[in-house]
Amino acid sequence: MSPAFDAGRLAHTDVLTLQQVTSFLSNDIQVTDPDGRTVVSVVTTGGGLGRMLMGSRSFDVVDGDDGRVLFRLADPATFGRDRFAILDADGLPLAHLVRQFAFLRTSVNVEVVDGTCFAVTGDLWDHDYAMTVGQQPIARVTARFGGVMNALAGRSRYEMRLDPGMPPVVRCAVLGTAIALDLIRAKDRRSTS
Repeated sequence: MSPAFDAGRLAHTDVLTLQQVTSFLSNDIQVTDPDGRTVVSVVTTGGGLGRMLMGSRSFDVVDGDDGRVLFRLADPATFGRDRFAILDADGLPLAHLVRQFAFLRTSVNVEVVDGTCFAVTGDLWDHDYAMTVGQQPIARVTARFGGVMNALAGRSRYEMRLDPGMPPVVRCAVLGTAIALDLIRAKDRRSTS
């Protein structure tokens, strides 16, 4: 990872709105700033057959200004705990996310390549959670109403507030974690229905 990691508009936007635009074989997400401008787009990559047979998925997070890939989120097929890799555009690691199981709750721990480690606390399933380094919050997520049609289609909308002093690589890891939580939530919903 280059010390001058470029996170595009994400590096300078502290309030994000994430809107799922999912379909049967994709989990795409539009991420906008408070004025409705696209900060990044999350695009499902890889073939649908591989996702159905192997269970592994991958996503490109694309800058809203110039269309380049800022980072990738890989959800490999695993047995046991969910694990996700957040990679830069060249495939080098930015962060690793591991889902931990505890009695009646799920927690997530994330390690970023710059040495930052953070945890997700709160209600992960209702989009009401915080990401914290120790006791210091670095991001806060709250649910937002996205309209009747989106609600009926099972598409969530939520707001993420980021610590303005957060380095670009950690911002990418935080956004990647929010996306991974959506994927975990969808997996859990499918396994219980």
